[in-house]
Amino acid sequence: MKIILLIFLIGATFARDEGFFAQLRNSDFGKTIIQTLQVQLSQEHPADTVVHLLKQMKDDLNNEQRVEDEEITGQLKTCQEASSAAVAVLTIAKERKATSEERLPLLQQEQNDKKQQLFDKQGEEQRNLDRISVLQEARNVQRQEFEQRRDELVGLVSALQEAKKILSQGIGALKKNSFVQLKNHHENFLKYFPNKKGFHSMVDVLLTVLQEENTQENAAQKVVKIIDTLVDSIFQVQKEEMKADDARELDFQTQKERLLLANRRLSGSVADLNAANERIGQKILEIKNDISIQDSIIFNKSTEQADWDQTCNDTEKAHRQQTEQRNAQLAIIVECIDIFETRFDMETKSYIQRLRF
Repeated sequence: MKIILLIFLIGATFARDEGFFAQLRNSDFGKTIIQTLQVQLSQEHPADTVVHLLKQMKDDLNNEQRVEDEEITGQLKTCQEASSAAVAVLTIAKERKATSEERLPLLQQEQNDKKQQLFDKQGEEQRNLDRISVLQEARNVQRQEFEQRRDELVGLVSALQEAKKILSQGIGALKKNSFVQLKNHHENFLKYFPNKKGFHSMVDVLLTVLQEENTQENAAQKVVKIIDTLVDSIFQVQKEEMKADDARELDFQTQKERLLLANRRLSGSVADLNAANERIGQKILEIKNDISIQDSIIFNKSTEQADWDQTCNDTEKAHRQQTEQRNAQLAIIVECIDIFETRFDMETKSYIQRLRF
C-alpha cells in the first residue's frame, strides 16, 4: 500500500513539474529558462552544474533588484525633494498673494479718501478765489463811487473858489458884469454837475440876494464868508471820505490777504495730497503687479509640482511592476532549483529536452 502511495505521489509530482515547465512556454523569460536548461542538458552537464547556473541567475536578478532599488530610491528622493521645493515656493506665493490681496482694498480705500480730501481742498481753494473776486468787484465799485464823489467835491470846491474870486473882485466896486460872470459860471457848473440841486438852489438864492440894490456889497461879503465855510466843510467831508475809503481798502486788503494766506496753506495741503496720492497709486500698481507675478508663480509651481508628483508616481509604479516581474522570475528560478536539487531524473530531463515553442 505504501509503495502504491509513493508511486502515486511520484507520479503527481512529475505531472506537476511537467505542468510547470509547460507553463514556462507562455512567457519570454520562461522560454529563456527552458532554452538555457536544454542547452545545459544537451551538453550532458550534471544537475549540480545546472543548479549552480540557476543560482547564478538568481544572484544576478537579486543584484539587479538591489541596484535598481538603490537607483529608484535616489530617483524618488530627488523627485520628492523637487516636489517639496515646488510646494514650498507655492506656499510662499499663495501667502504673499493673500497678503497683497488683503492690502489692495485698504490702499484703494486710502486712495479714494485722499482723492476726496484733494477734491475738498481744491474746492475750498476755488471758493476762496471766488470770494476774492467778489470782494475785488465790490471794492472796485466802492473805489469808483469814491473817486466819482471825490471828483464832484473837487468840482464843487473849484466852482466855489471861482465864485469867490468873481465876488472878491467886485466887492469894492461891484459891477454889473461881476454878477453876469457869476451867473455864467453857475450855468457852466450846471452842465457838469446837474444833480447838485441843493447847491444850485443855494446859488440861486445868493444870486437873487446879490441882485438887490443897496445890499449887493454886503451880500457879496456875506456870500464870500459862506463860500469859505462851504469850502472848509467840503475839505472836511473829503478828509472823512478819504479816511472811510482807506478803512474800506484796509478791510479789503485784510480779507484778501487772509484768503490768499488760506489758499497758500491749501496749496501746500493740495501738493501733499497729490504726492500722497501718487505714492499710494504707485503702491497699488506694485501690489497689482505682485499679485500678477504670484499668480504666474502659483500656476508654474502647481504645474511643476503636479509634474514631479506624476513623475514620482510613474517611477514608483514602473519600479513596482519591474519588481513584481523580477520576483516572478525569481520564483521560476527557485522552483527550477528545487526540481533539480530534489527530484530531477531522466524523465524530467527527457521532458525538458522535448519541449518546443
